Amino acid sequence: MRYLVLLFLFLFNYTAFTQTLQPGFSKAEYAETIKANARVHYDLEKWDSLDKIPPSQQYDFIYRSPVVGLENMWDLWVAKNKSTALVAVRGSVMTQASFLANLYAAMVPANGTLELEKNQPFHYELANHPNAAVHVGWLIAMAHLAPDIEHKIDSCYKKGIKQIILTGHSQGGGIIFLLNAYLKNKQIKGSIPKDIIFKTYCSAGPKPGNLFFAYDYERINYGGWAYNVVNAADWVPDVPFSIQTVNDFTKVNPFRNAKKAIKKMKFPSNLIVKHLYNKGFQSPAYYQSNYYVRTGNIIALVPGPDYDQQFNNTPENTNIWEHHLFDPYLYLTNQLPD
Repeated sequence: MRYLVLLFLFLFNYTAFTQTLQPGFSKAEYAETIKANARVHYDLEKWDSLDKIPPSQQYDFIYRSPVVGLENMWDLWVAKNKSTALVAVRGSVMTQASFLANLYAAMVPANGTLELEKNQPFHYELANHPNAAVHVGWLIAMAHLAPDIEHKIDSCYKKGIKQIILTGHSQGGGIIFLLNAYLKNKQIKGSIPKDIIFKTYCSAGPKPGNLFFAYDYERINYGGWAYNVVNAADWVPDVPFSIQTVNDFTKVNPFRNAKKAIKKMKFPSNLIVKHLYNKGFQSPAYYQSNYYVRTGNIIALVPGPDYDQQFNNTPENTNIWEHHLFDPYLYLTNQLPD
């Protein structure tokens, strides 16, 4: 009898781990993405020092990309049973170029072409709505990463891996919003196999675009295939600054003829253009808005009294990153019901 029980437990655990990705938020899946997102920010030889974030027991590290664009990089992990691949995009690092990707907060149309290098255009379609617009800094980062990611996804597909988890923390989350939209729209048009399943976990993701982009993103991920997990004590998901004007409403609204009271923002585009100039980058035409909104299904990690005993949540705390790091996110995730 004992052996039958052990056999049942083995088969149950094996089946649970090998089943296809399902729609809906999974605490266990998100916890795995935290482990990958933490490690993509560190050199491989420093992984053993990440004592607060345990290593994955379900995924094997496969590949690390070169650093490209605005200090952008990504890692590829594959489930031990070869059923699922996980793409983890690095967020901000302490370099000028990396933070320029955040500061370059102008909006550009969600469909168009970037010329990242001379005579090497990058065509992108991120939404159907003609007024959809996205953060240009993270678009540039995504454009540098996408060709390599697509190549690896194709390699995985040829090996029978047809389930892909897309994830990124902080700036990485902002990039993943756009990567999701890029890949899903290519899949809709037939450029990516229809039987690939994409599931997305942005973590501490900022606001990636305007309302019309958000609507389209939520449409193509309908049914529980894309989440943004945020710590309610973290300020990063509330950026970029957002300014809504009468031009940001839908066509039918009571404000269309109201007098404009807000001057157009001037964006710090000169710094990033200078950084990329020698590579042949050409600045795209901007979309005249700065109305950024929260996007996707939000999973709110709301701290309780026990959290405040672990992390300093007082206004006097000078460590502005404390609630944005991986350990408070993992701590709060572990408090969620199974």
